[in-house]
Amino acid sequence: MILFDFFYTEPMNFDRPWRRGISTLGMACLSLSLVVAIGGCTATPAGDPLQSLSRTDLVPSRQLAAMQILDAEPTNPEYLKALRKILVQPGFVRELRDEAWDRLMKYDLAGLKTSLELNLPKMQIYEWRTEVCQRIGELGWKDMTPTLVRGWAVVLPILGMKLLERPEYLALVKLWGKDRVPEVLYELLLKSDPIKEANLRSRCWELLLATGERDRILALLADEKIATTDSFILDMRRSASDLQIIPRNREEILWMRALRTPAKRAFWDAARAAAAKLPADIRSTLEPRDLSILVAAAGNRPELLVTSRDQLFDEISVRLAKEKIHRYSASFEGFGAQLPETPHGHSKEMGWGDCAAVLIALQALDQPAIRAHIFDIADRDLADRLTEYGGLMRLDDQGRFELIEYPAQSRGSDVKFEASNAMFDQGYDALFHFHNHAQAYDNQRYAGPHFGDFGYSDATGVNGLVFTFIDRNTINADFYRRGQVVIDLGTISRPEK
Repeated sequence: MILFDFFYTEPMNFDRPWRRGISTLGMACLSLSLVVAIGGCTATPAGDPLQSLSRTDLVPSRQLAAMQILDAEPTNPEYLKALRKILVQPGFVRELRDEAWDRLMKYDLAGLKTSLELNLPKMQIYEWRTEVCQRIGELGWKDMTPTLVRGWAVVLPILGMKLLERPEYLALVKLWGKDRVPEVLYELLLKSDPIKEANLRSRCWELLLATGERDRILALLADEKIATTDSFILDMRRSASDLQIIPRNREEILWMRALRTPAKRAFWDAARAAAAKLPADIRSTLEPRDLSILVAAAGNRPELLVTSRDQLFDEISVRLAKEKIHRYSASFEGFGAQLPETPHGHSKEMGWGDCAAVLIALQALDQPAIRAHIFDIADRDLADRLTEYGGLMRLDDQGRFELIEYPAQSRGSDVKFEASNAMFDQGYDALFHFHNHAQAYDNQRYAGPHFGDFGYSDATGVNGLVFTFIDRNTINADFYRRGQVVIDLGTISRPEK
């Protein structure tokens, strides 16, 4: 029996799990001139066999029959292209992928590898992704090492968060041996092309840190004889020496490198000067998202720079307790336990940078101009049913708080804000990324960040703010950052006109 998603003449809802995986045995077998036996039924392709291979709504027997016809000219470029599509794109059953693999191994090995190089890191067919990694290891394809590294660095929760259990890592172990994998990553980091393979180098850096090789990275940065003209290594050295920041992943590497450009020189110098005033134990915990908070503190609340984490934590707790705020939280019913949104609920996770960020956010929300702008954006967001609104909170040239709106990268959903590339490019020295939950005035059920927002902060490392309508004249504000740390900042009221 072969299970598959099949074409049906009546409208069917394939979003329902029970609609998937229906056996071909329940379908009438056609009497056709060219047959391929599958599950007791026979079929032939109707019309153009190449067209049959490109469709995902046909029974596998028809596509296998099409392959047999096209095997008469196995090196036809269009046929090989169709086989490569079957190999990597969703919608095809395992049997078809196996058949495509066998033919590509025989007639187009280079094309097979190129297709995997382009598609394996983003492949969402998880069982097939695992199988491909196993085959690469068993075949001894060491030239596919960069592809495995790129795939390994992509976060795929469905495959588990334990990096040493990922199929890409197991394939690398098969190719190189367990003890050699860190050295392979290190060599790729140093020897890959700085321009053409910048992403690969970042991924190697990220994986070395994530798998416990921090000392190797620190030794690299300390050895000034290594890569003296390599701008990537030089930028990372300055990040470590000036700010004691070792970027943890590709996004943070891009972040720190953006701040090393001439356009951001003044910001870098201001962050370095502010960081120098911090106690050594606090300076050693800094992350890229803390730098704008440092600069804001130096200009608006310089006493924060000489205040301990515990003192800042107590100030936040007292401030929020005095306001006797009513906490509005997003509903996680059916998705697990409700998240705490108080300082004490995250007392173990909150560092100096988090505490300072909350205090800076509260200071900004105290400004009448900022409150008025928040309501103006939210009102316009409420009227626009095709996207949420969002942007950046930052300091202007005179050190005042301001909100900068950015159009969403794409429109079509009233429950999503997709940050644009322009917003990211301009956001490396911003205080917070913000967006609204403004689908209705009575929106308290959705107050605070939800799973998409947590994914955003985990991936980018930014400090976030989310503004939610409670009623027409009340908006709830929440601070959040990676690791699902959320602090309810209370509510603000619509300014009187």
